[in-house]
Amino acid sequence: MRLPKQSQLIHVWGEFEFYLNTPKELIGSNKPFIYFYYLNAKTNKTERIRRYIPKLDGNYKKIILSAKSIVSELIALLKSGWNPVTKGVDLKQINYSSNLIECLDYWIMKREEAYTNKAIGYSALKNNRILVMHYKSYIESTQGVVLKIQNVNKIHVKEFLDFKANERSWGKVTYNTYLIDLGTFFNYLTDMRIIKENPCSKVPRKNTRRDSSRFKVFEKDELLEVSRILQHDDHFFGLKLATQFLFKYNIRPIELTRLQIKDVNFTKSLLIIPSTKTKNGNEAIFQIDNGTTALVKQMISDYPQEHYIFGSRNKPSATQVCSEFFGQNWRAFRKKYNLSSHLKLYALKHTSNYYDIENGASYEEIRQRNRHSNLQVTTLYIRERLFKNIIKASNNDLF
Repeated sequence: MRLPKQSQLIHVWGEFEFYLNTPKELIGSNKPFIYFYYLNAKTNKTERIRRYIPKLDGNYKKIILSAKSIVSELIALLKSGWNPVTKGVDLKQINYSSNLIECLDYWIMKREEAYTNKAIGYSALKNNRILVMHYKSYIESTQGVVLKIQNVNKIHVKEFLDFKANERSWGKVTYNTYLIDLGTFFNYLTDMRIIKENPCSKVPRKNTRRDSSRFKVFEKDELLEVSRILQHDDHFFGLKLATQFLFKYNIRPIELTRLQIKDVNFTKSLLIIPSTKTKNGNEAIFQIDNGTTALVKQMISDYPQEHYIFGSRNKPSATQVCSEFFGQNWRAFRKKYNLSSHLKLYALKHTSNYYDIENGASYEEIRQRNRHSNLQVTTLYIRERLFKNIIKASNNDLF
């Protein structure tokens, strides 16, 4: 018996589309079947899942009714966490009908697995946990009913961020950081085909282009005081060396965490940072002075070449420290000596730029040392301090 339409969509549930395929002729081993697509977590590719239907004497109406009944059974299985690829049940599995808290808990579980497999660092996992903590507390304090994940939109995301920014006194940079991390969560859900689009993509970031408060340049007396303290406190010897690299050579803290003993050529007094360790992906070569060279030698002693220069207790380490390593040390140092909170570690980089320019260095020279793409980026970080300069008369005597 000839049947109409070989393949047709008969039901949609969330991101799942269920099709009925009916062979042109129901003869021999040909049978109608239901099929849909499911993401294989191991291969990250979708696979076609089939469920065959009896021929039912070629009665198309009966085939349709049977197909719809099977689709209902499949949806019930999917809701329970059934994985059609592995033929088993995934614990804490999420799907189209899951709510926001279920999805947050599932994501953190997967992030913890990624950390165990060394796919992400502890700092990333820690930040994700903090994000989820804030998001769940917001949901509990402001929402009567937990939203289904399909109902979360850009308005809900923005309301959460604005609420927490006000409650926690977040600055613009912190606000943007949480927005980016939240975007990672929703990207995961889009990859899982739980949602169609990321609601964070339409939430605007805070404009920090003219906000240089986090890079406030040290005044000379502040700079000299910090330098003096670091010279006399061996407990912060590693921080002393790190701030030398940051101030003299504008090497970023994240790049410092990646430095290994083998990156230093003591014969030529060169520090060579390979492209895999720099922020912009380009190799950077620095001519280090005698004072910095002596500090490096004192730091590394007789450790193996593969060891990272910076580790805990002012000793090189076989494993790389976390990205927040220097920030944590700096805050401990600042607290011990009761230094002002406006003295930011990263601002040392821009402080050296400002005083070099004040002493006659060209902007292009500063740009090259910072490895900035253009001069606008270079001036952005010190513009606030430049506005405080006393304006002097022109030396031109033509008028």
